[in-house]
Amino acid sequence: MMLFQYPFVIYALLVCLILAGTYTYFGYHVVRRGVIFVDLALAQVAALGASVGVLLGWGVDHFPVQNYLVSLGFTMVGALLFVVFRSRREKVPIEALIGITYAAAIALSLIVLERSATGTEDIKEMLAGAILTTPPREVLFIGILCAVVAGIHWFSRKQILAVTENHAEAREKGLNVRWWDFLFYMTFGFVVTSSVKVVGVLLVFAFLIIPAVAAMIATEGTARRIIFGWVFGVVGCVVGIETSLRLDWSTAPTIVIILLLLLISTWLWKTLSAKREM
Repeated sequence: MMLFQYPFVIYALLVCLILAGTYTYFGYHVVRRGVIFVDLALAQVAALGASVGVLLGWGVDHFPVQNYLVSLGFTMVGALLFVVFRSRREKVPIEALIGITYAAAIALSLIVLERSATGTEDIKEMLAGAILTTPPREVLFIGILCAVVAGIHWFSRKQILAVTENHAEAREKGLNVRWWDFLFYMTFGFVVTSSVKVVGVLLVFAFLIIPAVAAMIATEGTARRIIFGWVFGVVGCVVGIETSLRLDWSTAPTIVIILLLLLISTWLWKTLSAKREM
């Protein structure tokens, strides 16, 4: 396989291994909550913050701490907005508010990046990332951050899952749903902020939704779905990177296409299996 002929690809595979499992877990919650586009909007808000950092001169030529902090600040504001949106969903559908947030964030990002010296390249990187050029320190940072987030969610799993499964019932049981909602979106925001520059808005959305949906089609139970989605995402990345290297295609879009093909294959396999059992 070509991907094992290039040492730098190993770091891309490690990022995929980390993010596939993390985003499948968040994707399960997102799909169950019915806020499918929240990741796309939050990723775009994070990208908007990074775009502002680029305009301020904190781009790829500098140590990315300042840029990351600006992006994180934007993402935390977005997370807080989504908590407020969720509590007012009886007035306006939350998906509509999330869509408006995404449209506003991408419009502002394009305006900001047009004013930078490398606007076209920055816009492309915002959408598709640069996963094949991920430096080791980024892999280490993302790995540590995802491990911390995993620990927080493990100790809070009962409360967060209760809010995900039935928001109204969780409130009736006395849970502070706004707090658990904010904890969910805040930790999600940390992961999105750390990964959107590496994999891009497009792949963040694909990682979050496609493996989770495939897992829900293929199996039952939260743990089984997360494990299935993790393996699904890793396989999609391996095949996608290999395909992009062989065909000289952009890596992130190729991975998305492979994930979609795997999703269709999973659906066909499950449909045919169900017909045989009838």
